This record gives sequence, structure tokens and C-alpha cells, in this order.
Amino acid sequence: MISTASLIAMAITAAVTILGPILAAIVFYRKQKYFAGSVFTGAAVFFLFQIVLRIPILQLVLPKMEWYRMLQNNLWGYAIFLGFTAGLFEEVGRYLAFTTVLKKHQDWKNAVAFGIGHGGIESILLVGFTYISNLMISIMINKGLYDSLFAQNSQQSEALAQAKALLIETPSYMYLIAGVERILTFIIHIALSVLIMEGIRKKKGLQYLGLAIFLHMVIDSPVVILSGMGANVLFIELLALIFAVISFVYVKKQMRKEMAERAYENEYQH
Repeated sequence: MISTASLIAMAITAAVTILGPILAAIVFYRKQKYFAGSVFTGAAVFFLFQIVLRIPILQLVLPKMEWYRMLQNNLWGYAIFLGFTAGLFEEVGRYLAFTTVLKKHQDWKNAVAFGIGHGGIESILLVGFTYISNLMISIMINKGLYDSLFAQNSQQSEALAQAKALLIETPSYMYLIAGVERILTFIIHIALSVLIMEGIRKKKGLQYLGLAIFLHMVIDSPVVILSGMGANVLFIELLALIFAVISFVYVKKQMRKEMAERAYENEYQH
């Protein structure tokens, strides 16, 4: 049986990761009246550069290459590679979006909106839908319906048994941590979007693109390394919290800076 606490935790994480980004987009729009296409562009960029391009390359193409299989045996090298490719694909996607589709909307609020769409669709696709599935399977397990799948799928019975054991043995708080992690990652995505936008506005787009790729790698790679070393998940989330706090402070600073510049321009014009 899967505990009630675990079921509640799954439901909370599913709600946070699916409804959270949607509510964030709505609330931010009411406050800032950004270009609505910025959110959808952010979501489309993540879907194209991660789901359509990067992930299939990592799962289907590179495993056929000897150098990649060897790299997977090197924790540090593999972690850096994953962090770098994540940064490369996502930040290049941001840069291309801001210099083409969003060329007429290069400001702070649209960068934040882009980040909401980018981080939001990642949250929904990678965690939200997964937790809805976990919740449904858990309910089936508790009602005794899940075991009937073993007889119907004898070839997959071992995998089904492992999935069941994992859901039962995972502590309740771990299901909540996934939601917390998505919130922290969501903030970081917004900050990286603002960073790319700032670089473009300063006519230093490529320099800031390189910086964003590097920072993305610095944020992602330690998570893979620490997980591979068996580090406590709470310590890993503490590291993510630090990055998220820095990101939040940066975004607020950029907001105040842009608002001050606009106030000065309006005063000068009058």
C-alpha cells in the first residue's frame, strides 16, 4: 500500500508543476501586460530544443558512438557534458527567439514571460504529467488493480513490479521535493532569459550567450555529480536554492534598473 501522505504529496507536486506556471503567466500578465506571445515562444523553444532535438540526440544518436559510451563511465566528464549541452541548446534557443520572433519585445517583462513559458513547459512535461501518472498508478495499487497488469503483460512483469516497489518504498517527502525543485528551476529559467535579453539590449548578445551557457553548465553539472556520488538529496536541493535566490535577486535588480531608466526617459521627454 502507498500511504495517504505519499498520495497527497504526489497530488500537490502535480498541481504545483502544472497549475503553477499557468497561474504565474496569468498573474504576471495582469501586472505587466507583456506580449502574450513571449510565454508561448518560451514554451516552444524548450519543446523544440530539448524535447525534439537534444533529448533524442542523447538517447538515440550518441549512445551508438564509442566515445560517448566511454564518457558515460566518467562521472565528472559526463556531468559537464550534460550541463554544457543543456546550456548550449537552451540558451541558443533563447538567443534566437529574442533576436527573431521577439525582436520587437526586447524588455524585462517579456524576458520574464519567456522564462515563465520555458520553465513552465519543462515543469509540466517532465514532472507534472509524470506525477499524474504516478498518482493514478498508486491509486490502482491501493485498490488492487495494478497486480492484474502482471498477468496481462507477462513480458513486462519485472518492470511493473519494480515500478510498484519504487512507488511504495519512496518516502513521502521525496514526492514533495520534486515540486520544490521545479519551483527553484523555474526561477533560474527566468533569470537566464533576462540575462540573454540584457546582453542583446547592450549589443553584447554573443558574449552574454556564452556566459549563459557557462552558468547553465555550472548550475546543472553539480547536480549530476552529487547525485552520482550519492549525496543527500536535501543538500542538492540546498544548492539549487542558492542558485534560485541569486537568480531572483538578479531579476529584481534588472526590473528596478529598467523601470528607473524608463522613468528617467519619460521625465527627460517632458
